[in-house]
Amino acid sequence: MLLNVAIILPICYIVLISFLSFYFAFSSFFFNFADCKLKELSIMATKDNGLTPMMKQFYTLKAKHPDALMLFRCGDFYETYCEDAVIAAGILGITLTRRNNGNSNKGSEMAGFPHHALDTYLPKLIRAGKRVAICDQLEDPKLTKTLVKRGITELVTPGVAMSDNVLNYKENNFLAAVQDRKSTRLN
Repeated sequence: MLLNVAIILPICYIVLISFLSFYFAFSSFFFNFADCKLKELSIMATKDNGLTPMMKQFYTLKAKHPDALMLFRCGDFYETYCEDAVIAAGILGITLTRRNNGNSNKGSEMAGFPHHALDTYLPKLIRAGKRVAICDQLEDPKLTKTLVKRGITELVTPGVAMSDNVLNYKENNFLAAVQDRKSTRLN
């Protein structure tokens, strides 16, 4: 037993140090990439480039979590658009199609599934290592004559799963945390 601990602890330490060194070496690249993508999404949401009001709403919400795959509730379906649709279709094995965005001739990729199948598809996305932003309708579409208000109601990541169906109970699910003692002040 003591021998196992003596072997496992150094291995865990090496893995942690490797991860941290990789993170700090490449973090500026990742943050710069995220900043560029965030600016692009913000421009798409505010610029009048022939987008429908719903797609402007999508880009506005997507700009809040550009690194997450957004499941955008449209009636009885969760839809994904653009890059998210390509990724979701590949992981979930659902049909990838294209929709016309207002006056745009180009259109954008689209893939979706019925809202009642969320418990089936969400675990597949999480197990694939994706961060998922779930955007729901915040009001009853029957009671409004304008665009339905939507908002991100849940952000699901592989490290933080609130639902039992996301994690496999037959496997170990590890969680680790790192704390910098210098920046934490205990009173």
